[in-house]
Amino acid sequence: MSKRARRFLVLGSLVVGASCASPAARKATTDAPGSPQEPALVRAVAQHLERLARDRQLSGVVVIAQDGAPIFSGAYGFADLANQVPNRVDTRFNLASMGKMFTGVAILRLVESGQIALDDRVGKHLPTYPNRAVREEVTIHQLLTHTSGLGNFWEAHGKAAKERFKEVADYLPLFVDAPLAFPPGTGFAYSNSGYMVLGLVIEAVTGQRYFDHVTQQVFAPAGMRGAGFDELDQAIPNLAIGYTRASEAPGQWLNNHYVNTVKGSPAGGSYASADDLVRFATALTNHRLLGAAATATLTTGKVAYGKRNYGYGFVEEFTNGRRIVGHGGGHVGIADELLILPELGYTVVILTNGDVENFWDVQSFIKRELLGPTSERASFEFTSRVIEAGAARGYAAGAAVMAEKPAEVTLREGMFEQAVVRLLFEGEVAAAIVTCRLAAAAFPQASFVHLGLADAYRRSGNSQRAIASYRAYLALEPDDAEARRKLQRLLPAGDSPPR
Repeated sequence: MSKRARRFLVLGSLVVGASCASPAARKATTDAPGSPQEPALVRAVAQHLERLARDRQLSGVVVIAQDGAPIFSGAYGFADLANQVPNRVDTRFNLASMGKMFTGVAILRLVESGQIALDDRVGKHLPTYPNRAVREEVTIHQLLTHTSGLGNFWEAHGKAAKERFKEVADYLPLFVDAPLAFPPGTGFAYSNSGYMVLGLVIEAVTGQRYFDHVTQQVFAPAGMRGAGFDELDQAIPNLAIGYTRASEAPGQWLNNHYVNTVKGSPAGGSYASADDLVRFATALTNHRLLGAAATATLTTGKVAYGKRNYGYGFVEEFTNGRRIVGHGGGHVGIADELLILPELGYTVVILTNGDVENFWDVQSFIKRELLGPTSERASFEFTSRVIEAGAARGYAAGAAVMAEKPAEVTLREGMFEQAVVRLLFEGEVAAAIVTCRLAAAAFPQASFVHLGLADAYRRSGNSQRAIASYRAYLALEPDDAEARRKLQRLLPAGDSPPR
């Protein structure tokens, strides 16, 4: 997996010969609105999403429900681009890290029944766990809140034969011997490995496979009839394929099968439809999965997570004084989120099977429509203005817009990076170079600036500048084998990339 692909695993997505034709927007459907504000909300969201589908290749499904009843449902783009199979409102999507919510619910159900305590050490339930520090020092609470000191298994997984990883225990060799990054409870590091250990705890306590237990104890009582765990070697009906732009073949889309795990896991990779997730949110808020006290424990933030707080497989934030709980999921060709607004009764489901910039747009737009002006939306729109001005009129125009940045606005680094990828995909090499230069002015320490410039200069035939940019990038990211190979092909015989 390339370094560029790995950068989009957290969110915060091979069609050989397929064109980059804009996927046609499918007509959004709405149920009868239940309040005077809803028609305006529905119209605004429908118009915005249809524009994104027409102009920016939005592909996915968006549902807004109030008190469990959908008031807006829209499907856009293609579940299978190669065969032009459109997304439908009932299409199932890979949820990536959204699956951590299901692991959190399963653990809290065991806590509620007295089978697990949140301050239990791992060793109480996994007495033979090979890593002594994890066994004796790490608690269930710390695994749930990413404060255990465990890391991620993605680097090791990318180098392994992934068909071996079908059971939770199969992942242990990828991370079990790694030392803790910090003493448990003293820091925060988002940890997929920690959620794999939670899956092992569930299996040890219940005597069931993780997948069977979650299906019976979470999906079934929530009424999630379309939910399950993705398996690449199984033909799963009505499951959207994730797509990402080919970095070396302008105009071509790649599917994400080659970077997915072979089977979903406690850390992520389950699948569900938008309606399944509305049912999950309704079951959770109506206390059909957990009692009121346990639901509050599950969803209340415990540790700082950027500007938000992380609970037990759920993220909690406050926007304009309104509480939002849920979780997102991001991977190559996947960008999803469940947003539950308990005070207003709204549930928002965003499931996309393309690169992440459309997800950012949809999410920030809907939050503004529901909750009023937000710094998140203002930052998205201002960053878009900078990028669009530079791409259309050159560096000076983009820099002039950037100089007008209001104090409350934050330029979004990821948007610049995604814009560079999109512009190279569209063959707009000069615009990609300008965007990289603008990004360098805003984020001088960002490694992607050098990689974007290197790829753009190579495409334009400027080998000397490409070589200098690859060297600058590899000085910051020395383990990127793909960039090293690109540089090697440009260097004179006998010269070598930096080590």
